[in-house]
Amino acid sequence: MALAACSQEPRVVGQDLEYEQDGQPYLGYLAVDENKEGKRPGILLIHEWTGLGDYVKSRADQLAAMGYTVFAMDMYGKGIRASNHDEAAKLMTQYNEDRPTMRARMDRAMEVLKEQGTVDSQRIAVIGYCFGGGAAIEYALSGGDVDAIVSFHGMLASPNLEKDAGNIQAAMQIHHGADDGFIPAEVVEQLQAALKDAGVEYNFYSYPGAVHGFTRPSAGSDKESGIAYDESADAKSWERMKEFLDAKLN
Repeated sequence: MALAACSQEPRVVGQDLEYEQDGQPYLGYLAVDENKEGKRPGILLIHEWTGLGDYVKSRADQLAAMGYTVFAMDMYGKGIRASNHDEAAKLMTQYNEDRPTMRARMDRAMEVLKEQGTVDSQRIAVIGYCFGGGAAIEYALSGGDVDAIVSFHGMLASPNLEKDAGNIQAAMQIHHGADDGFIPAEVVEQLQAALKDAGVEYNFYSYPGAVHGFTRPSAGSDKESGIAYDESADAKSWERMKEFLDAKLN
């Protein structure tokens, strides 16, 4: 019995996956539990403002161990990564100000996810962190035909919010640090008002005392800097996400 039980433990294999759009190379990351048989729900994972790196890859591995096929996309392009906050801000701003390109990059990454043999293309979620959280919301606004959208400390503003909220097909779960100085209170209010007016199924969770980046342990503990880890908010938001994905995808 012990051997049988042991054989069912997840064996997550993660690997870089290069793909192209309009002749340009992108380098994403695919994570799959190879001990799980058959097709399973797919998750498109979107990185923070610095570009795809170890943190989001580690989240992809965690999600894969839960029974999902996870593709962490590359929004910026192969080899394009920020080495400091100034570079990250420039990259993020470039895409925040060019929503058609942002949407096209996500559409292409979604194709790559659905091409994977382990993915049930009828059960799909999009999850994002920071810049990626805002991008996940943008994917919902584009009318993306998925079951669930999750944003962790996302950039919540979109120029398309009011005109496109009616396009949203997915249920949404948004995790926000109540003390996130990067997100003005009026942006939070505008987002929730637009979702309510459009009849979107959503839950908005605000974590008291949490600032931007609250899910990332390497963010440190200095909340005065505006970016810091919050163990309680990280744990609560992750558990809520797990329950949400289970309800919407399984």
